[in-house]
Amino acid sequence: MLILGVNVGPVVPRLSARGRPSRTGIAKVPVAGPVAVHRHGLEGDASAYRPRDLGDTAVHAFCLESYARFAALRGAPLPVPCFGENLTIEGYGEDEARIGDVLRAGTALLRVTQPVVRCRWPAVLSGEPRLTRWATREGLTGWFLEVLEPGHVAAGDRLDLLDRGPAGWTVRRLNRLITAKPPDATDAAAALALPGLAERWKAALRRAAAADPLRPV
Repeated sequence: MLILGVNVGPVVPRLSARGRPSRTGIAKVPVAGPVAVHRHGLEGDASAYRPRDLGDTAVHAFCLESYARFAALRGAPLPVPCFGENLTIEGYGEDEARIGDVLRAGTALLRVTQPVVRCRWPAVLSGEPRLTRWATREGLTGWFLEVLEPGHVAAGDRLDLLDRGPAGWTVRRLNRLITAKPPDATDAAAALALPGLAERWKAALRRAAAADPLRPV
């Protein structure tokens, strides 16, 4: 498993998918050389959606294999990064990543905490209006990690899997669970009991179970 890109960016004004003024940190830029990884995210990075003080959504990862799937659907490549990810990864995707997985990224220690509920910004940034719908339908949304040990990470670093989360509870399975209408009650209860599952994802799952609109987390 390899870290292909380390990406950061500030929150800036940008027109939404409906042409309305808004603010987003979706447009990350690849960084050369080591980047400091703090408890609440990467040095120089910001997000308009997730409060970094929670810690369990500090780092956003997305895999090259999912980009390949969307390129096949589109018939053309997508710009990388266009999902707002901090880490673009090869060899470890939504079917491999489990809630609770512990990984060494450079000198930092990270733990997988939740899938991403996709907003419309990747579609805006990429110029592909179907992208958010595809990501949600395919369960290929990327995921968030918390920082267990701060350190530094750089493009070209290995990504080493040190410990596994509960068997079967992959990012893709969680995505399929939350987009079911309604989610299976037994699976939802089991997911809510997963050690390390992010608090905002738990809230989103409870909303989905209550048939409330799914909102980005």
